[in-house]
Amino acid sequence: MKLTKSTKYATLVISILTASLVNEYFVKLINSYYKAGTYMSVLIGMVVTILIFVPMFGFVKSMMDKASKTYLKASKKIAKKNSTGLLVGFLIAFGILFVLFAQIRHNIDVLGKLSAVLK
Repeated sequence: MKLTKSTKYATLVISILTASLVNEYFVKLINSYYKAGTYMSVLIGMVVTILIFVPMFGFVKSMMDKASKTYLKASKKIAKKNSTGLLVGFLIAFGILFVLFAQIRHNIDVLGKLSAVLK
């Protein structure tokens, strides 16, 4: 696969995961105020998701496209091979997003558990 295509896909994946993570955080925050399992709380959650995600995705996508491209270009420059730098940069970003998803979605402290295993 061409490097430019790989960079495009890596940027897209990082952008989507970041937008989803931000959405998850806000929905979880707002749902904490509506703990009752009623139809109204479901409707409020759906409306909040739309109100937050639609504008946020446009904003986050443009911001993340720029940030991801800059990050991945820097990663490629650091490594001697462009494809290796792209892969390393992508894996680091993916690992960071994994830790954040685990914390926000499932309240799993990945870094705490990792440090306990390494001790």
